[in-house]
Formats: sequence, structure tokens, C-alpha cells
Amino acid sequence: MKIKKLHGWLAILCFSLFLAGLYGQEEHVITLQVNTAEIQNPNVNDFCSFVGQEPGVSNEDYTIVASVGDVVIWRGVSSSSPDDVVEIRAINHQGDRGGRDIFGQNQLQGENGQVVGTIQNTTEEGADYKYQLQFWVYNNGTRRGGTYNIDPRIKVIGQ
Repeated sequence: MKIKKLHGWLAILCFSLFLAGLYGQEEHVITLQVNTAEIQNPNVNDFCSFVGQEPGVSNEDYTIVASVGDVVIWRGVSSSSPDDVVEIRAINHQGDRGGRDIFGQNQLQGENGQVVGTIQNTTEEGADYKYQLQFWVYNNGTRRGGTYNIDPRIKVIGQ
């Protein structure tokens, strides 16, 4: 009799964990690849792209699709030298569509070369939001140029 009760509780627990996994938050790691040996302003887009970006899709049209509660992490890597560093400094909302509601603020600051944000539940569902990704490049420990910017999009969909 105790074994049947135990099996019942285990089945309920497994089913609950399965449902939680279906509706739980997801982590989106967005990696910016930068040709750190040649990058220059103002034509930054000629020297960088996102991992998984479809051919023919510009950096401005590259769109991250996420749901409320999801965590988005932006990281940078060098495509030209393992000694170079791409430091993501900040993510800034662009425009007047209420984009601050995606992350609860207009700007997310970088920490340890990456930026992390959690999509808030106040987001207008299905809308595209434009963000400016700011990053620095270091060649062998020396900072190159100024601050580089690109403008990807975020689309928030229902869960």
C-alpha cells in the first residue's frame, strides 16, 4: 500500500516538474561576433554580426524573440583574435514605444563584459522594440577606437 502511494506522489511530482519546464523562463544568450582587428566607426555593421544571424539579415533587423520572464544575456567575442576582447557595455532602449517596460528600465548596464536583463510582465505582447547595444573592443589589452553601437530588435511573444 505504501508503495502505491509513493508511486502516485512521484507521478504527480514528475508531472508538475514537466509542466513547470514547459512554462518556465528561458535563457537567451545573444553572442555578438566582432572582427576586432578591423572594426571602425561609422561602418560598424560591416565588421560584426550575431551568432545564428541569417544571411541577408542586417544587424538592425536581427530580432531576438523572447517571452515574459525570459532572461536575455548579451556577450561579445572576437572573430579575429583570441587575445582580443569585446566588452558589451550597455543596452539602451531606442524610441518612444514604452520599451523601458521590457526590462523595467531604459538602460541596462554591463558587468564583466556582458549585459543581462529579464523581460518584465508589463511588456506589450508581440511588439518589436529597438535597442542600442553599446560595446568596446580591446586589441591585446588596449582599447580600440571609441564606443561602438548596433541596433538589434527584441520581440516579446506570449508564453
